[in-house]
Amino acid sequence: MSFFSPTAAVAIIFIFLSLFASGEQYEDERVAEYHKRKHQWPPAPNEYVPNTPGWRSNHQRRFNQTALLEDTEEAYNAYLCLVHSALMSPNFTEFGWGLTKAPKSLVDALHENLMNGLRHAEDLLVEDAELFHDEEYDEEYEDSEDFEALYDRHVHVQKLKDENPLEFPLMIPNEQLNQRALEELLPIHEAWSGVKLKGNNAYGLRVYRNHSNLQMHIDETTTHIISSILHVGHDPDGEPWPLVIEDFEGNTHEVYLETGDMLLYESSKCFHGRPKRYNGKWYSSLFTHYYPVDWDGDELSWDAHYRIPPSWDDEPDDEGLDKLIITKTSFKEPGCEHEWCSMKNTTKSKSPEDLVFGQVVSTDGKIKSLGLDSEDEL
Repeated sequence: MSFFSPTAAVAIIFIFLSLFASGEQYEDERVAEYHKRKHQWPPAPNEYVPNTPGWRSNHQRRFNQTALLEDTEEAYNAYLCLVHSALMSPNFTEFGWGLTKAPKSLVDALHENLMNGLRHAEDLLVEDAELFHDEEYDEEYEDSEDFEALYDRHVHVQKLKDENPLEFPLMIPNEQLNQRALEELLPIHEAWSGVKLKGNNAYGLRVYRNHSNLQMHIDETTTHIISSILHVGHDPDGEPWPLVIEDFEGNTHEVYLETGDMLLYESSKCFHGRPKRYNGKWYSSLFTHYYPVDWDGDELSWDAHYRIPPSWDDEPDDEGLDKLIITKTSFKEPGCEHEWCSMKNTTKSKSPEDLVFGQVVSTDGKIKSLGLDSEDEL
């Protein structure tokens, strides 16, 4: 089961698809712009960002898998995600992810909020359920052509929740605490990425339950550029549950987080998720998202649209590749264990015992200073 909130990137995808549905003229204009910009397919090696053998290899394989998709909506969605990740978006760090420590006072406050919420778990909302219990929302769409589709989605989601009640996460919201986290963690994200950032949102606390998983994906391409997962706590009797992320060298990491650990990552560029099923009662984190102050996400989204090859809806011969399935921005390979083939060869990582606040560690295993002030001065 994959969980995500509706985003502008997804909206842009559907705008493109609706335009294509109106006739071939729009696609002709898109292809003309593709040629005007002197694009080529397949991309030249130096077009990959960053231009490393592993990064190129991962994306070349997924481009080939995408070309085999029969559903045109799935294929176009996949191309948009992959073009953005592989070719269009700059990278801000060496490896795309890093492990650091969150300020203890913030972690303590979040943990207290988590424990208070779990004591009244029967009162917590299932994630996204509130979308269909908003009278103002219903009134806005009751006369809209979109309402039938929204209602059908509600019925489908509710059916899934009834059949698999523990697979959907709970939410323990605290707007004031989330805003504190967004502001207090900003200097850490800026120090790690090396750019000035603007906070977009802090989301959580999300509480995963037994048998949960999260398909591999990239995040919203207009606003979720430099992000973090702050782990607040988990069932002490549950099995360790890794966050899986691919770095800029093409390596796949299983990162195991403890309370207070914070995974920094370039979330709209590096594929990440939790494809393994969780075996435990609860597992909770807070998610924060930032973007550079001069970031033009909308323009970048259109650039990705024009970078998709003219042959995106051709039907090539089967090349013996692992089957790829995409749902909006989530990817899975059902023929492989945990539905992600690179899980066959992973590097397992966790926070070193000597890692302290103001330091970060990543693929190379070297502990580096972020050059931050003390926790008290944040």
